[in-house]
Amino acid sequence: MSREVQTQRLRLRTPNAKDAGELTRLLGDWEVVKWLARVPHPYRLADANEFIKNVGATASSDCESNFTVHLDGKVIGGAGLTGETAAVLELGYWIAREHWGCGYATEAAAGLIGYAETTLGCARLEASYQKDNLASARVLRKLGFRLCGEKSIFSLSRNRDVSCTCVFLDLKH
Repeated sequence: MSREVQTQRLRLRTPNAKDAGELTRLLGDWEVVKWLARVPHPYRLADANEFIKNVGATASSDCESNFTVHLDGKVIGGAGLTGETAAVLELGYWIAREHWGCGYATEAAAGLIGYAETTLGCARLEASYQKDNLASARVLRKLGFRLCGEKSIFSLSRNRDVSCTCVFLDLKH
């Protein structure tokens, strides 16, 4: 099942095999991947293909929705919602370095917030960011997320535990 979210400038859609090469290139950038807990470094074509295959396997689930972020038909990032139930989902996102500072992370995340609330019936979103990731902290603050604590999580890219700030957003129904 293919999913799609349209924002003012971006199109978020289910990744497919045609995206593998560009995902590999964009996630090969250490400056991007160092902030992501679930992405290995180096990121190889086999990793992209496995990710796309796994997205296909969970496509009918409301508890896992992964998207590639497109600007003018080109992949510029990724975003997703994951959780054990659709009532509480975790929001994640990344944008390629050449597109930083343009508001795309905020726009993509805002699109997924709307999708989570209206399409999935989600009541609460959670997110976390590594303490030094000030850009992600700003994105989440702009979107209305509130601080709820700290935790340590294992980062595949760094191959070690990292300290993260946890935030949440209660959705209106």
